[in-house]
Amino acid sequence: MSRPHDLSLADRAPAMPPLDAAAALAETLRQSEDRLPLGYSGGMGIWQVDLDTRLSTWWPAMEQLHGLPPGTPPLDEQRYFELVHPEDRDRVRSEIEKALGPAGWHRVEYRVIWPDGNVRWLESRGVVRRAPDGRALSMAGVCLDVTRRKQAESDLRFLAQASAELAGVADHQTTLDRIARLAVPHFADWCAVDLLQPDGSLRRVAAAHADPTKSPLAHELHRRFPPDPHSASGTWAVLRSGQGTLVPEIDDAMLVAGTDDRELLEILRELGLRSYIGAPLSARGRTMGVLTFITAESRRLYGPDDLALAEDLARRAAVAIDNAQLLAAMKESDRAKDVFLATLAHELRNPLAPIWNGLSLIRRAGGDAQRIEQVGGIIERQVGQLSRLVDDLLDVSRIGTGKIELKKEATNLVHVVGAAVEISRPHIEAAHHKLSITFPNEPTDLVADPARLTQVFSNLLNNAAKYTRRGGRIEVMVEAEAEELVVRIKDNGTGIAPEMLGKVFGLFTQVTQPSERRQGGLGIGLSLVEGLVRLHGGRVQAFSPGLDQGSEFVVYLPRVRRERPAGAPVPASVAPAPTAPPARRVLVVDDNEDAASTVAELLQMGGNEVDVAHDGAGAVARTAEFRPHVVLLDIGLPDFDGYEVARRIRRLQGVRQPVLIALTGWGQQQDKDAAARAGFDHHWTKPVDPARLEELSSR
Repeated sequence: MSRPHDLSLADRAPAMPPLDAAAALAETLRQSEDRLPLGYSGGMGIWQVDLDTRLSTWWPAMEQLHGLPPGTPPLDEQRYFELVHPEDRDRVRSEIEKALGPAGWHRVEYRVIWPDGNVRWLESRGVVRRAPDGRALSMAGVCLDVTRRKQAESDLRFLAQASAELAGVADHQTTLDRIARLAVPHFADWCAVDLLQPDGSLRRVAAAHADPTKSPLAHELHRRFPPDPHSASGTWAVLRSGQGTLVPEIDDAMLVAGTDDRELLEILRELGLRSYIGAPLSARGRTMGVLTFITAESRRLYGPDDLALAEDLARRAAVAIDNAQLLAAMKESDRAKDVFLATLAHELRNPLAPIWNGLSLIRRAGGDAQRIEQVGGIIERQVGQLSRLVDDLLDVSRIGTGKIELKKEATNLVHVVGAAVEISRPHIEAAHHKLSITFPNEPTDLVADPARLTQVFSNLLNNAAKYTRRGGRIEVMVEAEAEELVVRIKDNGTGIAPEMLGKVFGLFTQVTQPSERRQGGLGIGLSLVEGLVRLHGGRVQAFSPGLDQGSEFVVYLPRVRRERPAGAPVPASVAPAPTAPPARRVLVVDDNEDAASTVAELLQMGGNEVDVAHDGAGAVARTAEFRPHVVLLDIGLPDFDGYEVARRIRRLQGVRQPVLIALTGWGQQQDKDAAARAGFDHHWTKPVDPARLEELSSR
């Protein structure tokens, strides 16, 4: 053993011989609660104090444990307690006083502050040597550096606390803030949460520092100096790899290599960053962001164990974030559903009210043909509105399940947009809007379903008319680019809030509550637009500077160039001479007598010979007797369904087989398939457009 270092007064009182110190140490080990571990970082230091002279003796390693240069003389009591953390001094003194009393020994853990500001945890164990008369002569013992153990214990408590708190947090932003605050100051001096956004950018959603006044600086630095997405290190590298990153010690060379901005470099130097961990926030197979831990003031240096703990916390935090997002989505879905149901009731009542009132007027009109015709027009328009509502709902469902069928053909976008304008013109003119339309000076050919694209643009025009104040302005611009045709529909209406721009194409999404709008809507129009455009291989985007600043919807569709061969003649359209259609026999089968009688009357007005049946057995019998050319057959009948009726009609012997048309309120693909298997030629959903019934007379 090297010669111990004594106090300056050591020559006045000889120090306790090393053998006495060793004996005291052996006594400490014997009386302590458990055997002293010898593997702590920093080694073990031995010390001794003569209680008569108050002189101390330190054996090597004591200087290292206290951050002092080798060869530093032992410190007297006053100078030693200046190294002890202020919060621990009274407790250490109390334990020493107990040891000098009946206890005769002590074991105490406390913090010391090194001259460079580093804080370390020590465990001291000592035993008192007494004279035969019981008087305390000296105290000797050992000091161990237990910083890593204390950090591990603190980290485990922090992890347990974080897990418990995260499990009880449901709100999304609260979860993010809680994650950042939990890490400070137990595990880090700085903590930040960065999440990947739908547009591919990285947004800092939460940050914390041991000093709350510094927390905004983390947001400010991220805003002013955003991380480079192409950097081989840092946040984006963690995002790309999905693996945690550890930088045990940050030196100035790293700071210089990590940034080209002199201002940022000086800020980072002033912050005194010491160590860094970036842990991926991963859940359900996707990395959604990064949890960053940085030490500075605490001077803590991270190691592999710290990285493992950070990754463990990040996994738990990612689950909490994912759960909060799912819960928020579920709540939003519930809210949207409630709004949708309320709006659906509103939208259905709107056309039902004039229909009901119109029927009352017809009953009271007597023989007033003009009044009956006027009311009939009202009812026809309102029934058309009801049909459109139902059709939109069915279309959205078909798009969602991939069962919608496009009837693509060579068409022209100018003609499609023109048709959409004509459909929407009553809404535009009713609000006295100014409409301007601009077409390009080159072909706008494309292969598409013209009816569906007309539906797309009429929905967008109706939307513009609805959300633009009376007397507003609506612009339609068709542009032909190299590979795409572009349609822009712009208005100066109520606009869209920034937070809603990414949501307007969601199903049942409504920018405002129904009570705040003059005209209702189911919140499915834009979802239908997006789905139909996507099925055509295109895309649609929404733009708006903000509320009350108007909005613009832009549809992009793939372009098809068609060129007429040189010298090819232009085909002329030849209209055939009109001929009187032959009378047809039509059998109408429906258990709803009102529905059957009105359809029969419309067919009779078209010159058809019509018969009616109200059940399946009657339908089969009338087919055999009446021998109709066409059978309009309801599926829901009281005795057996229309599918069975169709099968029985197809088995009739000696009867010319009629055209079988299924009439039903069910319009899913499986319903059409079931009708085809039963022998139907066509499948029509209710209510049937009267114009379609008129076509039966001309076939």
